[in-house]
Amino acid sequence: GIFHGANDIQLIHINAMRSAGKVSRKKVFLLYVSTVLAILLTFSFFPRVAFIFFIIISGFHFGEQHWNKYLIKKTVWNKLLYTLYGLFILFMIFYIKYEQASQVINDISGFQFQEDVYLTITSVIGIALIIQLSFYLYFDFLKVSILEELFFLGIFFIIFKTASLLWGFCVYFIVWHSIPSLVDQMNYLYGISNKWTLLQYLKSAWKYWLISLIGLFGLYFLLKEDNQFFASIMLYFLAAITFP
Repeated sequence: GIFHGANDIQLIHINAMRSAGKVSRKKVFLLYVSTVLAILLTFSFFPRVAFIFFIIISGFHFGEQHWNKYLIKKTVWNKLLYTLYGLFILFMIFYIKYEQASQVINDISGFQFQEDVYLTITSVIGIALIIQLSFYLYFDFLKVSILEELFFLGIFFIIFKTASLLWGFCVYFIVWHSIPSLVDQMNYLYGISNKWTLLQYLKSAWKYWLISLIGLFGLYFLLKEDNQFFASIMLYFLAAITFP
């Protein structure tokens, strides 16, 4: 899961060069680090505002990775589809694992809602998602098997219901998000995804990946007596690297 984000600086750099011409890698690196630090500071001083934006952007990020390859027509409404889908996944986790999730959310942001609030939000997002998907399918904006997508949502529900909060999220995050994202990144960077481009990806990302793993292990050993606080700190850093 960490590894799929290890090449973010290179991705941002190449994207900037393709859209704006020659761009300094050092400038991209400084912009990336500045954004991460700014988000950490925002969480420190305005945790509720930062948390709301984190949830929205995370929802968009998950949804974009999942739906982008299925879209036939590009419209401004695609961003809404991405966000609704990702938010539906997140709030389904929050509702199913209410007791664990509400504690983490409270530690991070100070928000403390009853279980029925999460159910209501999940239901409203789910209805809006169904309406938009129906519209897209009717007008041929989207090429996808709706039965397959419903089947996957059912699988998510079972996983979230039977596993712990951390394990349930990890299964979704790694299997359904991170691995497909790695494939998408290799296609974007090298034009194809195979074992050779994976080696290229490893070559360019291993330093960031190693630093991340060392940092995580260090953090874990410092906070291993308090798993709840460790989970909260993890979310702070996840938020900080998701924004850029």
